[in-house]
Amino acid sequence: MNSLTVASGLQIYKAGIAGAKRKFNRSTDDYSVYSSMLHELYEDMLDDAEKIDECERIRKRTGNSWQNARFSLRLLMLHEHRAGKKCETHARVCLGSSYRVFDIPLEYWKLFDEQSKQYA
Repeated sequence: MNSLTVASGLQIYKAGIAGAKRKFNRSTDDYSVYSSMLHELYEDMLDDAEKIDECERIRKRTGNSWQNARFSLRLLMLHEHRAGKKCETHARVCLGSSYRVFDIPLEYWKLFDEQSKQYA
């Protein structure tokens, strides 16, 4: 299993929600934090584009939506605790090069890992 993978914004959003529903991310029940986080990262991607035509290519390729953009996820650790008690193994990930850390179900991480291998 690789420690770095890539997935679409929509896939990451769904994985974050699934993790929250399983109470892996118990710091909030507000699922909108995931869409806000991905939207912000998408805007950062556009801001980092060095040329106007590069920015326009990104907008065109993604339909100007964070949901269609592809972001990197780094596996920080496999985790087996929820609220201090043992639970199913899940993935603690970091989104992009930021410090946005959250937990997702392991099956999502494995899916993203497999998809990344197909693009390589």
